[in-house]
Amino acid sequence: MTLQNKHDLYQQLKVNFEKQINEPFDDWSSFSDNFKHKILNQNQHWINAGDVCKDIGFILNGLIRVYYIDSNGNEVNQHFYQANEALAPISALISAQPCEYYIQALEPVDLILLNYNDLKSLTCDKNQWLQLEVKLLQTVFIKNAKREAQLLLGNAEQRYKWFIKEFPELNEKLPQYHIASFLGITPVSLSRLKNKID
Repeated sequence: MTLQNKHDLYQQLKVNFEKQINEPFDDWSSFSDNFKHKILNQNQHWINAGDVCKDIGFILNGLIRVYYIDSNGNEVNQHFYQANEALAPISALISAQPCEYYIQALEPVDLILLNYNDLKSLTCDKNQWLQLEVKLLQTVFIKNAKREAQLLLGNAEQRYKWFIKEFPELNEKLPQYHIASFLGITPVSLSRLKNKID
């Protein structure tokens, strides 16, 4: 990666982060020294179940899925993450335990990684970075909580309508089996719902 490309990527990230805290950063240059740039090819995994992850990821472009493998050997999609979103195996990071799920690129992905312990060290001295840490972790938590609420409270049709509303671009982009897995239904059921609703 050239210096110009690196600068452009970090500038994109800076703009995104400043939107999160609603103010410009005081010491962006020193903070960005902690970043690592990672490129994931289509279908490449960033994290496998059993890995010990120490980083938070920020997606500059591309599409990532988080999935489990259930007791029957089936892949169960837990969530999808796109450009300008943060993702991290929060429970594994905080507990320093191996991750229980997989994180995979569904298309080529540009990822910026930041070591979670480095971020925590920065938040001790810098209020802006504490604000950012809280905001990013809240965003990941809320995203997961919304999906869990839909699975627990909504029927298949309600879950699919929620998915269309929340992720219209993914409804067009993703294969049906990925959407069905995310919604906790079979591809056949999803096909029936699409014919009924669309």
